Amino acid sequence: MNTIKIPTSFNIDLEFEAADIGLRFIAWLIDLVVRAIFVWIFYTMFGTFDMTDGAFSAVTLLFVTLPALLYPLLFELFMNGQTPGKKVMQIKVVGLIGNTPSTSQLLTRWFFRIIEQPFFFFAVIPVISIVRSPLKQRVGDIAAGTIVISTKQKGKIEDTIFRNINYEGYTPSFPEIMRLSDRDMNKIKELLDRALSGDDMLASRVANRVKDVLKISSNLPDTMFLETVLNDYNYYTTFEK
Repeated sequence: MNTIKIPTSFNIDLEFEAADIGLRFIAWLIDLVVRAIFVWIFYTMFGTFDMTDGAFSAVTLLFVTLPALLYPLLFELFMNGQTPGKKVMQIKVVGLIGNTPSTSQLLTRWFFRIIEQPFFFFAVIPVISIVRSPLKQRVGDIAAGTIVISTKQKGKIEDTIFRNINYEGYTPSFPEIMRLSDRDMNKIKELLDRALSGDDMLASRVANRVKDVLKISSNLPDTMFLETVLNDYNYYTTFEK
């Protein structure tokens, strides 16, 4: 399994173990078996019902075909980038900075499965893409801006100042924060973590220092103020790019 280094906006490389083709294929097979069992249960339950061909086709479409098609999308949406097969194989889908993929990203990956199902010659497409991609991405991953990694990643996103927050409608409070560097913000994050462990005086000193340097004022509690400037910095360095 290869190591992938993902550069963040904060001059820190996150290291992940890339899921190789073998693990991904086994995960796919497990999911295929799960879907096959589901279909078998359906036909066992409904096969004995006295229905017209049209009614049976409609029921099959609604309760078999659609769930089978939507299986990877729904599970990845509600299991944070995993399907049962991926969970068993300890791999998952994440965004390019290690974050949980958005709904639109997962929709894009799912759409590209149409041409990437590992049946017959279509298997050539994802295999070539994964082998040639520096980040081991299939075409759907490249289009969606996602990667598939081992859940035993070597680097943790929590070790950076990245905040996994939905910024739609978010209004930053302190645009002055962009006068600070990545190194400054990482130091603030480090000190805030220490302050949250019980050092209220440290939070006060750091907050006052930030206010003095940036010439800003705020009535927020010290820890909340520091969380806000970290969120604002994330907004300006990621969401607005």
